[in-house]
Amino acid sequence: MSIDTKRLSIGKLLGSVNEVYRIPLYQRPYNWGKDQWNDLWEDLIRLEGEETHFLGSVITISQERQKGFSYFEVVDGQQRITTILLLLTAIRDIAEEMDKDRAAYINNYFLKSSTIDETEAKLILGRKDNKVFKRLVDNKVNLEEAKNEKLVEAYKFFKDKLQNSYLNWQIVYARLLDSLDLVLMVTDSYYDAFRLFETLNTRGLSLSSVDLIKNYLLSKISTNDVMVEECIEIWDSIIENIEEIESVRHDKVRFFRHYLFSIEPGIVPIPKLYPRYQKLIDNTDKVINLIEDIWAKSELYVKLFNGSLGIKEVDIKLNTIVRIEATTSYTLLLKCLSEGLQKEDLLKVLEATEIFTLRRSICNISTRDIDRIYNHLALEAFKQDSPVSYIIEYLRKRTPSDTEFYLNFQSRDFTRSAQTKYILEMIENELTNNTKEKMISTRTDVHIEHIMPRELIRKRAGDIESDWKNELGPRVSEYSLYVNRIGNLTLLGSELNITASNSPFNEKKKKYERSVISLSKDICQYKRWTFEEIENRSEQLASIAKKIWNFKKLL
Repeated sequence: MSIDTKRLSIGKLLGSVNEVYRIPLYQRPYNWGKDQWNDLWEDLIRLEGEETHFLGSVITISQERQKGFSYFEVVDGQQRITTILLLLTAIRDIAEEMDKDRAAYINNYFLKSSTIDETEAKLILGRKDNKVFKRLVDNKVNLEEAKNEKLVEAYKFFKDKLQNSYLNWQIVYARLLDSLDLVLMVTDSYYDAFRLFETLNTRGLSLSSVDLIKNYLLSKISTNDVMVEECIEIWDSIIENIEEIESVRHDKVRFFRHYLFSIEPGIVPIPKLYPRYQKLIDNTDKVINLIEDIWAKSELYVKLFNGSLGIKEVDIKLNTIVRIEATTSYTLLLKCLSEGLQKEDLLKVLEATEIFTLRRSICNISTRDIDRIYNHLALEAFKQDSPVSYIIEYLRKRTPSDTEFYLNFQSRDFTRSAQTKYILEMIENELTNNTKEKMISTRTDVHIEHIMPRELIRKRAGDIESDWKNELGPRVSEYSLYVNRIGNLTLLGSELNITASNSPFNEKKKKYERSVISLSKDICQYKRWTFEEIENRSEQLASIAKKIWNFKKLL
């Protein structure tokens, strides 16, 4: 990583007559507000004597020199640099009334850059802000017409502060240029700038890499204004689609990984995603076709996450994929939808994915190879005579056997998770011959109930030793090994669950008798509840699970 790092005052940063800073197309519009403006102002006027105030770091990418100007793309620091230039613009306009020479100096050296033949704005903002910003710098903006613009609001804020401050504008001007400083970091590589940004900031990696992908896409068509506008509009639609998904909103990189893995061989870690997209973009004949394909897949992605393809049985299975945390399979599912897989075949793929996911999860199989598995299937399955059969068989060979699943199911700990609740619901459906007469689908009203409670001490004043401790006798020390076994779990309506709490077993049975859930009603046949009953019931439920999640019904 090659980086040039300098600590500079604002005066030195902006004072080079031929340097121009550009905000890349992917950056969002200027969005600082009154709190940030006021913080900068207070930091400035509080300075005394030789004190300085550090503004942090600014990361830029050195670009090709054009018409005598040195251009630098601002990766991090847009809001600070823009705000400082707005303050300088306000100072210039105040000075215009009292010291025209000083106003001209500010304008020519700090607000603009120049060569022998050309003049350029010191800062070029994104497409939504630049027109207003340029008019502010050129002193041509109608403040009343543009009063709702953030840039104009900032300018008016600082002008008002300058006119009403106990410090005259010359002092503020001198402090701004000489007493505020920052660290300027310059690199010539997008990738290095991105890595540096991530090292120095706490913002999410996904947002930054996605923004850089957008910028690289747009850089390929930057000479065609019409196409740039079209691509930006499509890109905004992509982001809007992704942001519809609550769990993906702050992790947009997830969609871009799934998209890439559905069309390209090989898996890349998140830090390498941006260079991989660079190669993809470089090898694309028409960027507009690529961005349109990404948009189309983002539409499908939302439907996958929301279970809203419009086919009832498929949508139910898609919701299950989310519940059991199998969304890594979207790499394959995007491909399946792109290939126009019909309902029955799509249901088989979803069923195979569910079996594969749950069996591996129950058996604690590492997930390190999951991306590679789905990447392989996305790229290879549809080259086969029977893609669905290929997918099912490929997943089956990488799934724990009946014996492994059966043994692990009865002996492992089950957390109070959406996956565990789903497993219990499916067992309940199996016990009732899948009539689904009892609607457990309103999942917020149904809780996972620990028959032997998670805490043995009863929550009633005066009780010291619980009935549960007496019931378990000398083996009570083994309690933690059994409390989260599947045999100790059931489903119970929220009201019954709350009242059952950690009551003695005989009291709990009264609650279970009132339940309409077979899993709970069946427990009433037991006279006592010890480790032996938990082991026996775990074996019974494991046998049912082995039958439910089995590839044989798909072959």
